[in-house]
Amino acid sequence: MPRRTAFIVLLVCCAWCGRAAGQATPEQAAMDFEVEGAWRTAPDLLEEFDEADLWSTRTIPFKDLAGGLTLSTEHVKSGRFAGKWSDHPRYPTLHTRRVPRDWGSFSALRFWAYSQEPTHEKITLAVESDSPETAWKDYFLYTFVVDWTGWKEFAVPFTDFTAYEKPAGWPQVGAVCFFAKIFDRQPNPYTVLYLDGLKLDSSAPTSTVPSSPVAQTTHTSQAPEFDPGILNHPYPETPGGQPVYAPIRYQPYFKAERALHGYFPRFQPGVVSFCPQGKPYLQYGSYILESCDERGHWTGRNLLKDVIEPYARETLKFEALHVANMGAGNDASIRFDKDGDAYMLCYVSDAAKDWRSRTGLLLHSRDGLKTWSVYRLAHYMARFEKFVGHNHDCLSRPPVILQSQYFAPTTNFITIPEKQADGTLVIPPLTKVAEEAIPFIPHSGEANNAVTHGDKVFLVFAQLRVLPGRRQEDGVPNYAMAFDLKTRTFSDPALLGFGGINAKDDHNWPSLAADGKGILHVVINGHHNPFMYTHSTRPWSIAEWTPPVAVAKGTSYCGLVCDKNDTLYAVSRDSDPGYYFRLSLHRKKAGQPWEEPKHLVVPFKPYYAIYYHKLTIDPVTDRLFLSYWSQSASECLFKDEYLAYLYTWPDREKSFKTQNTEDGQARLPLGTYRVQPRKYQFYSAPPSEMTTLVSDDRGERWRLAVTDDFRDAPQRTGRR
Repeated sequence: MPRRTAFIVLLVCCAWCGRAAGQATPEQAAMDFEVEGAWRTAPDLLEEFDEADLWSTRTIPFKDLAGGLTLSTEHVKSGRFAGKWSDHPRYPTLHTRRVPRDWGSFSALRFWAYSQEPTHEKITLAVESDSPETAWKDYFLYTFVVDWTGWKEFAVPFTDFTAYEKPAGWPQVGAVCFFAKIFDRQPNPYTVLYLDGLKLDSSAPTSTVPSSPVAQTTHTSQAPEFDPGILNHPYPETPGGQPVYAPIRYQPYFKAERALHGYFPRFQPGVVSFCPQGKPYLQYGSYILESCDERGHWTGRNLLKDVIEPYARETLKFEALHVANMGAGNDASIRFDKDGDAYMLCYVSDAAKDWRSRTGLLLHSRDGLKTWSVYRLAHYMARFEKFVGHNHDCLSRPPVILQSQYFAPTTNFITIPEKQADGTLVIPPLTKVAEEAIPFIPHSGEANNAVTHGDKVFLVFAQLRVLPGRRQEDGVPNYAMAFDLKTRTFSDPALLGFGGINAKDDHNWPSLAADGKGILHVVINGHHNPFMYTHSTRPWSIAEWTPPVAVAKGTSYCGLVCDKNDTLYAVSRDSDPGYYFRLSLHRKKAGQPWEEPKHLVVPFKPYYAIYYHKLTIDPVTDRLFLSYWSQSASECLFKDEYLAYLYTWPDREKSFKTQNTEDGQARLPLGTYRVQPRKYQFYSAPPSEMTTLVSDDRGERWRLAVTDDFRDAPQRTGRR
């Protein structure tokens, strides 16, 4: 026998003998974290696309996307290596397909996990068992909490797993995954796990660690649920506690502030409001209130259980409460008056009924946001007059409430609650502002439509009509009016200018602010077009206005605030150039033209995104706060982006597969942005990862907001 042939026969025999003696199969070695590349932190995109065709290739090699788990010898329980999995915000999903396909003869799954510290992050172990009965992936799920230090063994009977959708069964397994962002979770950037010894077991162990239940709610909402466990956590809010400055440039796929910069605030970012003395409050999801004391300790208050739910159940007779709370249709601010009373608006509906159950609520607190009374409004679309710099008279009484009957074109109204001798409120009948109007809807930018001065309220609004002698291409006509609080009558409307290039575009609404001299300033939004800027020529008068000036390109959704130096600030969703939907600052110093846009947030890809951003100003220090959703509520996704999105948020696949259908079949996106044929699909999704930026130097620099930006400091509030 030739020497080479004999050597090969010897190798084959040795391999067979080793396998017979108990040597691990390739699947067993992969599950035991002994095989480089067996576990990945990115979807298997290279099975469908060349790497050069991926959008991610412009900024990051695929091996870096997929290489979030490394083989380590630092902490090992089985074999030579363990799998080190860290930086979960950047690498929220871990998976391997190198597993046995038939688990029918087994009854449990075992693994070891070494934790550097108990971060209390929730992680879901998922066994993919896809069923042909569904158009989306099906799993068995087991959730655990990282609440230990050192090694811990998990012996999980199959009976402890929860079926997610309709798994085919244990004899049909396709992959094992670990999910850190499933169910809208925000992973802890300081969790470090060493995983080892993952194997199947045919015995029936008693459950060593019961699965952590998925939180059950008594309502539905648009925004992810508030996690009280994040308040006052002990970890740095940014790496090393160092500031992270804008522009924030996102990276593929869907890597934002938390993934790229380790942003881990000790609070839930939300829209920032201020009491008259400058104490900041955060509102998240229409019912979560947060404030920070001088020591940097956060306190959270949930109004849902003891205020909103009882009113919806007992007074409105709701069967299934739904809260609209992503900032599109609900006003996310907290308003105050000179007596210290607080006011909030809430938009609710009965999920068991139709759209006619939509209801607007006014919440009123007379004891420092401790207890609240609830008043029903005439319409569910409602907005406050906002403090935008020099409208201090808005504090002299309960806030102006602007209401709209429905979506555009609609009828707009105004009312101002009246405080009674006992401190309760009476809401007077509505006074009509305009018909055929764009509704007073919060949406994006925090555009303000009313400014109070003395016994007058100055209003700006838009109507969806083509004026005589005008063309539809001339844009949406925008107006100003003055409302007399004593007589409850309006002045004649003053035409301010036209927004955009389509008189029927219901995105082209105005925003109003006043400067320290009483000059009224207005920006008129253009949907992917320049916004128009004009101002009154006389203080506190709508009689005469400057000719409108076009500012910037590709803008949408500007609000407007004015500081003590009479500098104007607006933040737009800016789609120029390249149809990238950025968040950009526009600034105009007193007596000077508008500056060039300054990008604050830059997406990793072009095409649609919506931030529902809100710009607010501190009445004492002139600090600027910008709050927004980092992960858009609407997405245009090509195939690679679609796969990466669902890899991060696997629980959203069912919704995606049922949104775009044809003859009962899901229409999936094609290709990537870099190849043909290609076709994106448009998806609605829950927004997530609320973020807040702050500028304390009048817009020169912006950074991620941290706890120190919200401390109730005596020097800021005027207390001693």
